[in-house]
Amino acid sequence: MCGIAGFINKNNLNQDKYINNIIESIKHRGPDEFGIFNENGICLLNTRLSIIDVAHGHQPFISDDKNIYVVQNGEIYNYIEVQNELKNSGVRFDTNSDTEVILRAYEKFGVKCFEKFNGMFAITIFDKLKNKLILARDRLGVKPLYIYHKNNELHFSSEIKSFLTYKEFNKEIDNQSIHNYLKFNYIPIPNTIYKFVKHVEPAHFYEINCDTLEISKTKYWEIKNSPEIENTSEEEVFEKIDEILTDAIKIRLRSDVGIGAFLSGGLDSSLVCAMTKKKFDVSLDTYSIGFKEKRFDESDWAKKVAEYYGLNNKVHILESDIIELWNKTTWHNDQPHGDISFIPTYIVSKFASQDYKLVFTGDGGDEVFAGYTKYFSIFDNNLDTYFDSISLIKDDSEFDRLYTKEFSEKIDYSIPKRIFNEIINEVSKKDDVNKILHFDTRQLLSGNNLVKPDKMAMANSLETRSPMLDYRLFEYMQNLHGKLKLRENETKYILKKFALKYLPEEVVYRDKQMFTVPVGEWFKSHLQEYVKDIIHSESLKSRNIFNIDYLKELLNNHISGSEDYTRELRAIVNLEIWFREFDIN
Repeated sequence: MCGIAGFINKNNLNQDKYINNIIESIKHRGPDEFGIFNENGICLLNTRLSIIDVAHGHQPFISDDKNIYVVQNGEIYNYIEVQNELKNSGVRFDTNSDTEVILRAYEKFGVKCFEKFNGMFAITIFDKLKNKLILARDRLGVKPLYIYHKNNELHFSSEIKSFLTYKEFNKEIDNQSIHNYLKFNYIPIPNTIYKFVKHVEPAHFYEINCDTLEISKTKYWEIKNSPEIENTSEEEVFEKIDEILTDAIKIRLRSDVGIGAFLSGGLDSSLVCAMTKKKFDVSLDTYSIGFKEKRFDESDWAKKVAEYYGLNNKVHILESDIIELWNKTTWHNDQPHGDISFIPTYIVSKFASQDYKLVFTGDGGDEVFAGYTKYFSIFDNNLDTYFDSISLIKDDSEFDRLYTKEFSEKIDYSIPKRIFNEIINEVSKKDDVNKILHFDTRQLLSGNNLVKPDKMAMANSLETRSPMLDYRLFEYMQNLHGKLKLRENETKYILKKFALKYLPEEVVYRDKQMFTVPVGEWFKSHLQEYVKDIIHSESLKSRNIFNIDYLKELLNNHISGSEDYTRELRAIVNLEIWFREFDIN
């Protein structure tokens, strides 16, 4: 697990100073060591958190003829299988590092190598003979990778903040992204808050001509647009889920350092811990977060699961003073996010990082097995009304009241719906449940839910691994009818029945609690002045995005209890925090 960055820049810039600044900006992702290739205006660098082959995994990895250079952020979980395939064809290895496997696989298979990897990764390869820089990202977008491309230069990094260290970086804001954010509660990929910064898209590799900077994009994996499988018994599904998850856990246990686990007490993290202990007899130390507000607190359930399997469980109880971390977590996020559960994720990461470099999580289970109650609305509505139901601000006429006239003229209200429709249409032959799950897999995961464990854990030099994010599980579950995942008033139908093999019924069938912070309640009480100071601030007004009088009305209605505007206020407050943290005037 690491951070990677670099650039193609043939201009006369102070490269040594810039490189040092980049390393400083992402060293939390890899504090153990760093490595650099820098030649003729082409730079690749890596900051390393040593997990596999601690002694010999120094990056960049370089081919014997010194024509290919590789850095990566992440892990290739099936590196042993790929390594054995290569050894059987006569390929020599000097280390047991998964990064060397990337190098040798690229030498053997070219860009087809990415199809062979099961992992979470952002990879950069410089092929000197082809004069190409190749940027690749894992199938689901677990590991981030950004590009800043303007004029005759290109920069890439695991974190956007690296670009801020470049004195010529253009900070122009993408106004459309602000609107998209206020529709989805996160900025949908591939765009970012900055006009000239984009995500490398998940399941893609980009080939960049180092002279012209022309970018060729190739998608190497996707969910097939085919109808669901008919006549599959539940017993067959149980067997397949068990097979995939068991192997997903097995390959994620490969590490030269100890492994702990996040245990929320919810179904997904509980099942991961239970299967890990029962299948592999690995006694995980588990880490949990609790709240004094009992309706948000799952720590008692985490304790029950830990006791059931004899796991050591450490609990940290949170209070409202955690709001002080909102600025810090926003800085680490790189972009505004309306999801305030980034804060407890940061805290539990810091908590676990005192003992471990690596933890298991249950991330991905909700998107693959239909775990959110928001999905119920699909039963009574069509896809258009479902889109409205998941929108942060549902009616576009509300934006006319929310925005200043000047800002509304800079954006297109129709783009968020267009993004939704385009992704839904990728799986047009599937049922509506699978369509909305596909949307969340393509956007909610990479735009928000996977940002959280990556950025918050890496801020504390901690690697997270989730067996639920194995792409084989997503492939298989998208081939099954939605009714096996979602039924009237029951989420995760098939996973719950399967989980009874490993967990007691009271854990499996308890009501789901969202992993979030009760900030909406706090806004009405001891954080009332905090939120008022931001909404009434001159800095927010000066941005000329919002109609401040309408915002004040919205806030007053929330405080009085006549309306619940938690999500809207949360998103707007975090947007302003982001502007301040990144010094955007």
